[in-house]
Amino acid sequence: MKLREHCGVVAVRGKDAVELTYELLKLHQHRGQESAGVSAVIDGRLVTVKGLGTVEEALNYEEIRNLESTVAIGHVRYSTTGRTTVEDSQPLSNGSVAVAFNGTITNAYREGYRLDTLFLLDLIASEKDPIAGVRKVFERADGAYSAVALNSSGRLTAFRDPKGFRPLVLGKIGDDLVVASEDGPIRQLGGDVVRDVIPGEVVFLEEDHFAFTSVKPPESATCSFEYIYFARADSTIDGYSVYEARVRLGEMLGRNHRAEADVAVPVPDSSVPIAIGYSRVTATPLEYALVRSYHSLRSFIMPTHDKRITMIEEKFGVVVRAVSGKRVVLIDDSIVRGNTMKRLVSYLRNAGAKEVHVRVGSPPIRYPCYMGIDFPSRRELIAYGRDEGAIAKEIGADSVEYLTVEEMIEAIGRKDLCHACFTGKYPLRLSYKLEELESTFTR
Repeated sequence: MKLREHCGVVAVRGKDAVELTYELLKLHQHRGQESAGVSAVIDGRLVTVKGLGTVEEALNYEEIRNLESTVAIGHVRYSTTGRTTVEDSQPLSNGSVAVAFNGTITNAYREGYRLDTLFLLDLIASEKDPIAGVRKVFERADGAYSAVALNSSGRLTAFRDPKGFRPLVLGKIGDDLVVASEDGPIRQLGGDVVRDVIPGEVVFLEEDHFAFTSVKPPESATCSFEYIYFARADSTIDGYSVYEARVRLGEMLGRNHRAEADVAVPVPDSSVPIAIGYSRVTATPLEYALVRSYHSLRSFIMPTHDKRITMIEEKFGVVVRAVSGKRVVLIDDSIVRGNTMKRLVSYLRNAGAKEVHVRVGSPPIRYPCYMGIDFPSRRELIAYGRDEGAIAKEIGADSVEYLTVEEMIEAIGRKDLCHACFTGKYPLRLSYKLEELESTFTR
């Protein structure tokens, strides 16, 4: 059953909406790399173009340039099962409404849906008034959904679930109005960030301004993993800088979990700010001893185990002179399945490292996520049922230490975080048995 998505979503109202949507999608590539798609209104009808692979692989640029429209939505997909098809890729459209979203609607399977995107699409399309459609979503959908919707009359809507699990921001690029999963890409294209969409808020992109309607009061539980791993370091989520949060995670790691080492080595790229913070506090020299291949994608969000292993093998090189004969502390943002870390420890030992100590800028991931991230089963999590000593043995390290949940919350700097994957406490409206969710999401 494919019910969960993690992705980047964008929406644009402006002169060159389709081409700008394409450019914004490229800058959200870190959030999804399996497929990409764009929907736009052309001559009074919804047109959707999508394909498999990265944005430049999935969408033909010349075709995109020839799609003239003043309104468009787009999506880059990181699906959370091994099945990847164009049909399941977003945006999804029924001819009158197109929808793209980021997250997981956890209870969609109870409604008999194979895709939670279809669940979302049906709810929105069931009402002529977009506000009434979104109100239905807020009433019935349980889980994470930062979404954009476009109807055939050109009405462009954006909304964020009442918990605010996933980010969604508003901005302007020239005279164009934009909505995006992250604000970094908006600034990179020379735009200005207006503000975050508030949890439980609906935003309409009018001709030259945003119109706001608060449908449901916020009950924030924003995903801590956005700060730890997913978001770009230059992004800000709900006023909290991702870069600064990662540096503070590293500083906390250095103060409370220091390793006796000669050099600190980050796992590129999201772990670099964490390693900077660790290095500052411990005065351990920072070495960029792991070189990430320029063409490599994010192995964590590959859909199958075999594809993740292949990506890891192609992903990293080692600067031998930076680690040979030295005690190394390897800094990572998180360890999920352990595939990457096991190989990196091996690479460093083969390069002559005397010791390899691993320090992790998050707590141990011991529980599945059902709000949009790809670890649906406890069985695949290296920290489930293992203490730090057993994890160190499994990955071949001399030692492993993580942050505690309390340390993570303090370092990120906001208390309204979802930490279900660390604690097993799911901030969902409905009550679920974990075994039931695991069975549903892994079959």
